[in-house]
Amino acid sequence: MKMKKIFLFFSLFFASANVSAPQAAQSSAQSVKWKTSGILTWAYNQTAVSGNWTGKEKFTRGWQTKLFISAERNSEKTAWLTTFKEEYGETEALGKNSISLDMIEFNTVWTYKIYRQLQPYASFYTLTQNNKFWDPITYVESAGLNFNVLENAINTLKVRAGYALKQVDDSIKGNTRDMGAEVVLSYSLLFHKSAKFISEARLYETFKNGQDLKWENKLFLKTGPWFTTEIGYSLYFDNSRIPAHSWPNDIESITYVALGFSFNMFE
Repeated sequence: MKMKKIFLFFSLFFASANVSAPQAAQSSAQSVKWKTSGILTWAYNQTAVSGNWTGKEKFTRGWQTKLFISAERNSEKTAWLTTFKEEYGETEALGKNSISLDMIEFNTVWTYKIYRQLQPYASFYTLTQNNKFWDPITYVESAGLNFNVLENAINTLKVRAGYALKQVDDSIKGNTRDMGAEVVLSYSLLFHKSAKFISEARLYETFKNGQDLKWENKLFLKTGPWFTTEIGYSLYFDNSRIPAHSWPNDIESITYVALGFSFNMFE
């Protein structure tokens, strides 16, 4: 219940960021406004074959929708970044529906700027899904140091590392609590006004159960005012998801290509 209250608090704060920022600007001339962004994408694909088709191909169709919202405030001494991601997709083949994509992710990071290379941070991360909301659900609270390795108009590379507490609540497998260390590496490359690459690797080292890894790579190609091509590759390694470890079967990966409608909600 305590974790749910914390999650709801950050969600309410995030939702009210656009409202509170103008009020703060009126109270102080030196206040810093929130910078918000949000993108909604939807993609659909379908394969149809004739009734007398002799090949192995069958009728299939699938769709997926993604929502990404972020709010960021940078001042002289502090920085606060909050992001929310929701992804869901289904496919139909041989008369059966299956889930091809399902994720809800919330992350907030607060940083205090002492020096350029010395920035203490505190973060709260939540991961669950739409299909069975809040079961299972993963919480990670961490605190440590943030390093801006590279930051310019084209490239951004940030690394943060610190002590972390991971909690997983699962009605089937049971609840687990692990203490450990977390390292998060974020990289973005804007090599064209219509092309952007982002990569984020999240490594969690437990003191008892080994490593958990989540690595996401996405390439966005703007193909028009309303359409975006997205190419993605994600890699996962989770001790709790693999009962019997055997390399390379320990590594789970997802690769996808989607051309769909995209809508920027704030710009």
